[in-house]
Amino acid sequence: MAVEKYGGYAGKILIVNLTTKKVHVKELSDGFVRTYLGGNGFAARLLYDMIDPRVDAYDPTNAIAFMTGPMQGTTMPTAGKYYVASKSPLTNGYFDSVSGGFIGFLMKYAGYDGIVVTGRADKPVYLYVHGKGEVEIRDASHLWGKMTSETQQAIKEEIGDPFAMVSAIGPAGENLVRYACIITEYRAAGRGGMGAVMGSKKLKAVAVGSDGTQEVKIANWEKYQEFLEWLNEEIKKNPATGKGLPTYGTPILVKSIGVQFGAMGTRNHQFEFDPNFNYENISGEKLNAEYLVKHMACPLCPIGCSKVFKDTKGKWKDAQSEGPEYETLYAFGSMCYIDDLGAIIKADALCDEYGLDTISYGVTLSFLMECYEKGLIDDSFTDGIKLNFGNDDALVNLVEKVALRQGLGDKVAEGSKRLARLIGQGSEQFAIHAKGLEIPGHSARALRGMSLGYATATRGGSHHDPRPTGEYAGASDRTAVEGKAEWVIGTQRFTLLGDSMVICHFLERVLGYTPTEHYVKMINVVTGFDWSFEELIAYCDRIWALERCFNIKAGMRRVDDTIPRRFLTEPIPEGASKGMYTDEATLNKMLDEYYELRGYDKKLGIPKKETLQKLGLADVAEDLEKYIYA
Repeated sequence: MAVEKYGGYAGKILIVNLTTKKVHVKELSDGFVRTYLGGNGFAARLLYDMIDPRVDAYDPTNAIAFMTGPMQGTTMPTAGKYYVASKSPLTNGYFDSVSGGFIGFLMKYAGYDGIVVTGRADKPVYLYVHGKGEVEIRDASHLWGKMTSETQQAIKEEIGDPFAMVSAIGPAGENLVRYACIITEYRAAGRGGMGAVMGSKKLKAVAVGSDGTQEVKIANWEKYQEFLEWLNEEIKKNPATGKGLPTYGTPILVKSIGVQFGAMGTRNHQFEFDPNFNYENISGEKLNAEYLVKHMACPLCPIGCSKVFKDTKGKWKDAQSEGPEYETLYAFGSMCYIDDLGAIIKADALCDEYGLDTISYGVTLSFLMECYEKGLIDDSFTDGIKLNFGNDDALVNLVEKVALRQGLGDKVAEGSKRLARLIGQGSEQFAIHAKGLEIPGHSARALRGMSLGYATATRGGSHHDPRPTGEYAGASDRTAVEGKAEWVIGTQRFTLLGDSMVICHFLERVLGYTPTEHYVKMINVVTGFDWSFEELIAYCDRIWALERCFNIKAGMRRVDDTIPRRFLTEPIPEGASKGMYTDEATLNKMLDEYYELRGYDKKLGIPKKETLQKLGLADVAEDLEKYIYA
């Protein structure tokens, strides 16, 4: 029976098999939406049921889910996003990413809460959804090899709908670069290789027309309007969401994280602050003063953190990009020891066009630079490229080689974990990843919560499983060990909740760094669930356990819950966080507490049977019992 009682839903999931070219619709019940909410929850349940986690990510039986939450199709601030999940070719586990873009709204208007694609086409195709849910699998042979912007424009012209939304891959996805991303407009579902999964299916793009007619019901219109008024006012009042991010975007973080905290990875995390590196040269202040073209925003976002920057002089004159964001300034800038903003803007623009995750690309390149300078690899390995730190030509020119898997680029396309295995010679010590995912610009040494957070995250090295913001703000002592497990669980619940509603994580500044009654109210006024706070927490833990169980079936255990050896053994050498790190004994102490609080077995890191049963996942407990608990 389809959704009837609750607001916020179209009530259907579209499932497409590219091998058989068969399409069918799964109707969602009131019970399903109340149990799995949307976005993250919908995808975790569907993918757990549809995929054998032990298969290779490029196997046709892997599936990729494009999902919305209950907020898409409403006027809720920051809901101009969509969610995508699959088994990752980079981590081999459950992976998800959230991107800005109006495509989530158009999916809902076409009558779908999400689209799941499985199988593999025999030639390149794109999926076109339009009208009252009509579905077409169209030939994309003429688009194969094209950049993401050209692909999006060509599809809009082909379907005759300039207001359609297109989520596309570039050559990196087609060539199965393990960290290829999906681009919608110029926003990226950036991490974990979701674009490579599309490429493995010969799926060039998903297009949704602007001609959908389904309305999205609000359960309690009066309370919804009251909540909107309150939320918009709080966003304006908060210094970060009301002034800092609208003015500078995320690059404002360079000076605070890099200098004030001394916590911005530099030279492949040999430093977190290097007095010889000019962080001012890659700062948000300099970008705004000398490179700003215009301010941008995701649909329905009052924050508007996105910026378009252009270099008007120097070596990289005329380079222009929507970005770089803070994470790209870290990955391309301090990590690779490059302080020329023109080069960073140029490489960022190329990554968008070819469809590459900037974090994984930059961090993998910085790892190779350290290997090169230590003499572990030479010019024969690098095709003659001098991979010294600071080589901006290498940063820019290697993007195409990686995307096309040419020469050295074919190795870089594998990511730092696999490269370290190839190079050996102790390089694994300084390969900066967790579970195979390159770590972003939030230090696992300067922020104790991020050491435990990266270690236990479903995705691994993602700052969107644990969150660093509360520790920067002082809401949790960044040096403390005691109580840190409870804090990390709280931030993981928050990010999962945001990914289920499919809203921006920047709302943590207003709604809370961990779940609060504000989130309960937001969900209830739209859906009419009438959830209690306890039900909200149970939901978060249910979906987290489901993701964890996916990874367990894929072969992950407690031994995989760790961080780079450099972070466990080498104190930060300079700056405001000098001397900080989390040694193995301390990490293990926090892990024990974390598993205890989660109701997981401490030895293996597996949810206990009674925990799963309590969370309403008795079927998952039975599934695991077949070959784990027994």
